[in-house]
Amino acid sequence: MAMKDRFRKEVRMSVLQRQCMMIVTMLSTLFLISIWPRFLADALSVNWAVYLVLIGVASVPLFMRTAALDN
Repeated sequence: MAMKDRFRKEVRMSVLQRQCMMIVTMLSTLFLISIWPRFLADALSVNWAVYLVLIGVASVPLFMRTAALDN
């Protein structure tokens, strides 16, 4: 299978796989913060409002999917 075909192939994930992926991402970030001082300094140097905006942007697809399922 060529590399282009792999990128074009549809990816299907169950809800459990998606939740596990989010948990692993959060735990990996906490791990990096605890062992890498530069990562901690960079993470703390960003204004808290930027994180709120990023959370809002990332949650839009979740809200849209929930609204589509309700209709």
